[in-house]
Amino acid sequence: MLTFAVALKGKGLPVPGIAKKLTIRTGKNAGKHPSVASLYRALAEAEAAAPDDGVPMRPKPVRLRRPGEPLTAEEIELRERLQAQPHPTAELR
Repeated sequence: MLTFAVALKGKGLPVPGIAKKLTIRTGKNAGKHPSVASLYRALAEAEAAAPDDGVPMRPKPVRLRRPGEPLTAEEIELRERLQAQPHPTAELR
């Protein structure tokens, strides 16, 4: 529910409008809308806890290759970098 609220706030919807769109699913208040005050608190906590590392919240869509398709130059370079790294358990041996 909080993820949806954060997304709606990111789209510019005011908090009272967000509260009307949300429904509490569990507990004694199940089926009711959260109060605007509790939603403000939850959004503030989520904003404080979210790391601001410049990485978008959603992953970048990727294109899946079919078997037999040639690799792109970027994929070849990535494969070479990964293969050049030492194996993680090589130190333990």
